[in-house]
Order: sequence, then structure tokens, then C-alpha cells
Amino acid sequence: MDPWSIGLIALIVVGLAAIVFGALWDRRLNKRRAAEMLAPPRRTIPHFKPDAPAPHYLSDLQARRRPENAEQTDLSDAERESINQQLADPRTVSVAAGYASRDFITDSSSGWAVLEQPAVLVCADPVQTFRELLGPLEKLILTKTPLVVVAPAIAPEVLATLEVNAIQRTMPLLAVICDEAQLSTIAAACQALLIDRSDRQSGYLAPDQLGHCERWISTAKSSHLVVTAETKQESA
Repeated sequence: MDPWSIGLIALIVVGLAAIVFGALWDRRLNKRRAAEMLAPPRRTIPHFKPDAPAPHYLSDLQARRRPENAEQTDLSDAERESINQQLADPRTVSVAAGYASRDFITDSSSGWAVLEQPAVLVCADPVQTFRELLGPLEKLILTKTPLVVVAPAIAPEVLATLEVNAIQRTMPLLAVICDEAQLSTIAAACQALLIDRSDRQSGYLAPDQLGHCERWISTAKSSHLVVTAETKQESA
């Protein structure tokens, strides 16, 4: 075989090897980028000391046990009567979608989950990672503002995290799963925007993208929004 043929074969072999290597390398980079997009953003720990004692982690059983020193959230008879009147009021907006878990119940006697003056995050598509909720959670927890998360579906691990935070009273939380028509009804009632996954993952949501209502009441099968004229004006 002449040298020209040998050189051409060698060039083809090297070229194919380079193409295969480039494809595998690009695939690896894409996997790493996708993992970084879905992972929680990096955060430095302020005042961290290498010799600090190891943090105490709760077991699942411990995490789902309410703290002994937790504040009582059960309603008074007068508050239940007030809520019953609001439920009967035709101006109260109701949808046939209740709380996603009994762990969100705040009043054991009635079985209601009641949040006062909550912010409402209306998700246009299923919530698949907890990172999608970090933006609004980090802002609202500082002001102790309750949050209602409304979505067509919520991943089991995300729902479990919300449940544990509600049980441990980290902040008042409620999750409601409903269909597209109910999402639109809720968004219109509390003047919220439908937020898709890319906007949630960005970590930034403007205050006017979240909805607001005077009181949110959820049972096992339905949810009710009490929206006053003053709340509507503030949301606008």
C-alpha cells in the first residue's frame, strides 16, 4: 500500500476518534449543566468555623412530630363562626381542590387549613424540584408571610419538604393541587400571574407576580379565598 493511502486511512481514523471523543465529552458537559440547573444554588455559610459542632439532623419520624413548644394554632369559637360566615358569603371565591396533605391542617377541630393574608404562588406547570420554590420562600420567611403554593402537580419529595416545614412551624405553608381551570380561577381572584418552571428556577419573582388574599381556607376537598376590596387595591 502506498504512503498516500496509509496517510489517508490514518487521517480518517484520527478524525473518527476525534468526533467520538467530542460527542462523549459534549454529552458529559450537558449532563453536568443539567444537574447544576436542577440543584439548589450554592450558598456560603456565614460565620462558619471548621471546628464547629456537627449539626443535628432530624429523622423522618422526628421531623413529622410537632415541636413541644409550638404555638397553638387552633381557632377560637368566634374565629370559626367568622370563617363559616365567610364560607357562606357569595363573594368568597371557591374551587373544588383541597389541601394536598392533612399535615397542612391548622385547626384540628374543624379540619381546616387556614392562612391569614398569605401570598399565593400560582404555578403554570408541575413543581418538580424544591429549588423552584426557594426564591419566594427565602423572601417571605423573613417577613413571616404565609405562602400558598398552587400547582397542577407537586413532586412527592417537594411536597414532603413543604409538609415538614409546616409541621415544624418554620413558616405557615399550604399546598393545593388543582387543574388548569381552577388555576385560572385562583389567579384571577387573587390577582396572581401564572408562573412557569423557568421563571421559578431563576430564583427571582417580582412581588406583583404573587397573588394575595385576606384569608385562605382549605378543606380536604375545596379551597376558599376571601378577598376584600382593600386587598385587591394593594395587589393592583
